[in-house]
Amino acid sequence: MSHRSFTPKDAALTINYLGFVFRSLVAEGQNATTLLKGTGLTQEGLLNPDFRCTFEQHKAFVQNAIRQTGDPHLGPRMASRFKPLNIGLPASAAMSSDFGATALTVLQQFISLNFSILNFRFYQEGDHVILHWQPALDVAEIEYFVIGSSMVVCENFIRLLLLEEKVTERAELAMPEPPGWSTFKCSLSFPVRFNQAQNRILLPSRILNQPLAGADPLVHQNMLRLCEQQLAESYFDEGIDTQLQKLIVKHHYHPLPIEQAAAELGFSERSLRRQLSQAGTTYKKRIDGFRETRARELLAISGLPITTITYDLGFSDPSNFARTFKRWVGVSPNQYRERIQSGQN
Repeated sequence: MSHRSFTPKDAALTINYLGFVFRSLVAEGQNATTLLKGTGLTQEGLLNPDFRCTFEQHKAFVQNAIRQTGDPHLGPRMASRFKPLNIGLPASAAMSSDFGATALTVLQQFISLNFSILNFRFYQEGDHVILHWQPALDVAEIEYFVIGSSMVVCENFIRLLLLEEKVTERAELAMPEPPGWSTFKCSLSFPVRFNQAQNRILLPSRILNQPLAGADPLVHQNMLRLCEQQLAESYFDEGIDTQLQKLIVKHHYHPLPIEQAAAELGFSERSLRRQLSQAGTTYKKRIDGFRETRARELLAISGLPITTITYDLGFSDPSNFARTFKRWVGVSPNQYRERIQSGQN
């Protein structure tokens, strides 16, 4: 049973927010058929709480919606109208918590029930509480929609949770400033910095020990029980890409011979090659893709020496790693790290 590890082709994404956006746009007068054209989605599916879509379907819908409305700020605009309690059980469990820290812990554990496209965590850093989130897969083509929506929903929920009009000090986004931002930013109650290392919201650390007005221990326990039950019942069929990704993570991103990978996954080598071909890729491309993503991540946020990263990823020596990384990314590991630290793309 898997909840967070999936690929763009796995039917793994909940449709809470997507369904809300669809209904809102239709209510605004947008054509439902055009919004759904080429997505493989149906109006019935977007009204079914048990329906899950693939990221490819999600992306196609978002692109249709932005094209049809002509609104590049569609994601955060819709998010400002999305009621935080519509997050569902995780929101109810958080709202009935005793203190802010408990509520954030609940969201960290269960937000994926209704926002499976996101990974969320919080931590304290000096005088701030950091709410950190990132997409569970590559959302490059609709990055602003996903990240902008997440930022606004998150901030609105914190204000409701604490019953305060202004809590957020600022948001930092790991993406370029979108066109037209100077006009749209007036609709937000907090400043946003772009081209940052991570997607995060900075809040005062006092909120961790702040008692919550909606605290109710009985309701809280019931909501937690329901969240745990829903999580246990939530699953999807894993595609070959997900299975392969889990395998390489298990082997610490070291490249495996295809015959070994096939054997560990319970396939013949021929069958594995065929399935990857049907998915439009090859074994080498996928393994390279997983290792490239991990290398980028370690260079950007780990602070580990490049020599350590080299051997952690199974390369024979730093020169080999540098040549391979430059083939993947176009720059050396050192240049990539410097670019990230300087806030360049």
